[in-house]
Amino acid sequence: MQNNMQKVGLIFGGLSNEHEISIISAENIIKNFDFKKFKLVLIYWHKNSNFFLLDEIGQIKNINKGRQIKIEDFKKHFDIALPMTHGKYGEDGVLQAILESQKIKYCGCRVLSSALCMDKAIFKQFAGGQKFQQVKFKIIADKFVPNEIKAIKKMFKLPVFVKPANSGSSVGITKVKDFAKLKLAIQEAFKHDNKVIIEQGIEKPREIEVAILGNEKLIISEPGEVLPFKEFYDYDDKYILNKTKLIIPAKLNRQIISEIKEIAGEIYKLCDCSGFARVDFLIKNNKVYLNEINTLPGFTQNSMYPLLMMNMGISYEKLINKIIELSF
Repeated sequence: MQNNMQKVGLIFGGLSNEHEISIISAENIIKNFDFKKFKLVLIYWHKNSNFFLLDEIGQIKNINKGRQIKIEDFKKHFDIALPMTHGKYGEDGVLQAILESQKIKYCGCRVLSSALCMDKAIFKQFAGGQKFQQVKFKIIADKFVPNEIKAIKKMFKLPVFVKPANSGSSVGITKVKDFAKLKLAIQEAFKHDNKVIIEQGIEKPREIEVAILGNEKLIISEPGEVLPFKEFYDYDDKYILNKTKLIIPAKLNRQIISEIKEIAGEIYKLCDCSGFARVDFLIKNNKVYLNEINTLPGFTQNSMYPLLMMNMGISYEKLINKIIELSF
């Protein structure tokens, strides 16, 4: 029976600035993996672009070149891929395209939906075209031009958020409270991507997140709320300080909860998402603003996605099993 078990290739690491977070997510997957149901194969995506087959996760500290595997040999080692690769190249459709080119089943969103949701600029334009309520935004492409500052000052009130279009874990994001610091914030965002988004800031909004599991039939969690320790939920707040509070379920009235869940399910389907994703919102004065979709949400011990699903009665182990079973 052991030999007939399906082999699941847990792919982690990657080329993005979320490499280390990906490793933490992978460690948590390993701790909660159902070894009675599936055989786990560890595939480490090194920052040098190469893939390595590991016996245990500690081997990433001393990579043996003899363990390197080629993309075209993936199928020899595993039947289903479980990407846990947050950020560029792992979450934006690139890895998904690699897996499709090798005709390997994989978990999560397909190439198009991964790319659409990862690029915040494209996602915001798409969602705007579908008439979803969002905060006001402006996209600056390729190069920063000085006259953009004047246009931004006319269009927005302080504070504003400056974000790279393709980056996760709040890397490269700046909250600007003085237009004199806008140029520096834009330059910082351009270090992480060639497109930058300027977003109207909302003072003290409620940050709400919803977990979704499924392909055609969806399980949509009750909303959870993020209470950042700092001014906004940045990288340090998420992964270093550990002082952010997560309220699960969020204390919201039933009408707002119903609206959030309806929007989450609708945008998930419109973006052709599959497997699993987290949909993020901002709320101010009972107005619900769609923020973004995260197609490969974190799976660390403190990550909202698995905690929201646990609140729905789905254990960590059962959640991983369901995600694998939804692969195609």
